[in-house]
Amino acid sequence: MNSGTHHTLYIILNYALNDNIFELISSIQQFCFSFISLSLQYDFQLYLVYNNTYILLFPSKLKDPTYFITSNYSEISKSISDTLENFFNNVTQAEEKLSNDFKSNIYPINIIFKKILLELNQKNKSKNVIGDGNFFLSANETNGIKDRILLINDSENDFDNVNQKYIFLLKKEKIKIDILSLNKKNKNSISKSICLFTNGFFDNVTNEKSNIGQILIQEYIPLQTKDIFRKNKVNIKDSINYNKSISDESLFCGNCHKPINTNNSLSNNKFQNNINNNNSSINTKLFYLEQEKNTFCKLCLDKMKK
Repeated sequence: MNSGTHHTLYIILNYALNDNIFELISSIQQFCFSFISLSLQYDFQLYLVYNNTYILLFPSKLKDPTYFITSNYSEISKSISDTLENFFNNVTQAEEKLSNDFKSNIYPINIIFKKILLELNQKNKSKNVIGDGNFFLSANETNGIKDRILLINDSENDFDNVNQKYIFLLKKEKIKIDILSLNKKNKNSISKSICLFTNGFFDNVTNEKSNIGQILIQEYIPLQTKDIFRKNKVNIKDSINYNKSISDESLFCGNCHKPINTNNSLSNNKFQNNINNNNSSINTKLFYLEQEKNTFCKLCLDKMKK
């Protein structure tokens, strides 16, 4: 992980026993591993909310943050599993100690949002204290803090009790709240409003689209493609699609490094078709190979095909 940049992806799983918790956590953590590996700028915090109780699944131990630096995913996975097991072993006992009146006043999502806001304030404070000395550490950053919140809702209940004040403050900090709804009985009226207000995405699981990991990757991972190109001094449009992420400005061939105009650029899928039809690529000036994560001019592409 790049120690000079520190952005956090907050994942909050609102669990209601409708899906297999271990499969859900597995999908989420595998997505997290892919996300932080590609971005090189993020860490993540994984919260579990269950029946008016919540826990930070990761990082939950003092040594957990060090695993980000070393990309030790096996230890991250083990830490999440251990914390999850302990949580469900103790949650019943903890619930019995709470009075009904006290439990009715608890809404964990609000508590987590408040914690996130406090962390954002601390980040802003640290940035102001460091001042100009932070220039070299933040040379690759253009828009300050890029923290994001992802709510994954397994319940048929929407977020009616969420504190609107916290949503407003997160919006003020330019934090997007994205929501993935897993329960088909949920009408999601509040969820859609939250996403619209914060400029986040909303999606839900359907019969046609049920792979949670795939949905997350389709919505999130393409954003990180921009970071990869930016490091190569390439201008990238704000897009969440792989094949639409290249701007109309000049790029450079990844092989000969000559500038190329991209007005007639082709996506990776079209490139595959052109392999079988040499005549269809005569007027094309740029090819993007997703497997190579790079762009090539027509001349270099012909040499590669030989």
